[in-house]
Amino acid sequence: PLVDVDDIIAFSTLWNHSKKVLVLVGECAPNSVEQRWLDQLAEIPSVVVMTETTSNLHHPSFINNIDTLITPFSQAEFLKLQPRILITFGGMIVSKRVKAFLRKYKPRHHWHIDEWRAYDTFGILTNHFKVSPNQFFKQFLPFVKSTGSDYKIAFSKIIAKRKEKHDDYLSQIPFSDLKAFERILPGLPKNIQLQISNSSPIRYAQLFDIDKSIEVFCNRGTSGIDGSTSTAIGAAVGSKKPTILITGDVGFLYDSNALWNNYIPKDFKIILINNGGGGIFRILPGHQETETFNTFFETSHCLTAEHLAKMYLLDYASASDEASLKQGLTKLYQQNDKPMILEIFTPTRENDKLLSNYFKALV
Repeated sequence: PLVDVDDIIAFSTLWNHSKKVLVLVGECAPNSVEQRWLDQLAEIPSVVVMTETTSNLHHPSFINNIDTLITPFSQAEFLKLQPRILITFGGMIVSKRVKAFLRKYKPRHHWHIDEWRAYDTFGILTNHFKVSPNQFFKQFLPFVKSTGSDYKIAFSKIIAKRKEKHDDYLSQIPFSDLKAFERILPGLPKNIQLQISNSSPIRYAQLFDIDKSIEVFCNRGTSGIDGSTSTAIGAAVGSKKPTILITGDVGFLYDSNALWNNYIPKDFKIILINNGGGGIFRILPGHQETETFNTFFETSHCLTAEHLAKMYLLDYASASDEASLKQGLTKLYQQNDKPMILEIFTPTRENDKLLSNYFKALV
């Protein structure tokens, strides 16, 4: 299908009269959007592009750590970011903060690009273009003109400032979930398939850069933890690339039967963050340190994957500080003779405070 010529004229005119256009990209299959369209988008001063970890899109000027940028914003900064036009494509959006922002500071127009579905995530959808992103940009970008706008440059300066604060804070904190992800994600092997489980892992992953050679996947639907390990193993079997799963302890234990099969590739690896329960519930508002919370929401436990690894004939290593994590990761990446689990133990009652303070330290 093609976009109607009359629509191209009408909507490109609207775009050209808008000094603030926000492009927000959710989950996309790797290599599904041609890089030439992304490069052209990046050259337009009135366009800011925000990408999620699961978008598999890359450009130096794109904002790929959305929560790091917007969480510390004041009302004045939110008003400055508020777009006139919001253009979305791709699947589910992970960031709750960007969803809350766009629901409160509504754009005048919201266009969604998808051949089949029109996601009205923000309750303001004004137009659904029933074409692929490639087709949309192929038809539209020749008619989009550079308008006098400081939209992109204003936020590139803020991103640079956030990067400094990010590095400074992480250099000072003790071993934790946040510290573990800082060590894991930048050091991943290139040209792999990365599977990330739901809840805490995908949210932590959004705070860090991941090499563009890595294909990133996460089960995004109703955000449940079920099936992440099964999906990762199935994807590893179906892909020719080495696969690494980063998962939390509750999701891993919930889906441990996924290891009970004869088809797990020898180079399949699991990085298991064990913080003693459902740490995501400590991050969410309303958490109080009570027996009811610890039992029924967080699901506190003292279990480890060591015996499961033994039972399913997987190699196993553990880490509980930066030194042992470095050693464990080295062993994990060198071991390709049989599947392996690296279990990382982090402090249950410190992770949420360190993450909360991280966002405060970005200002």
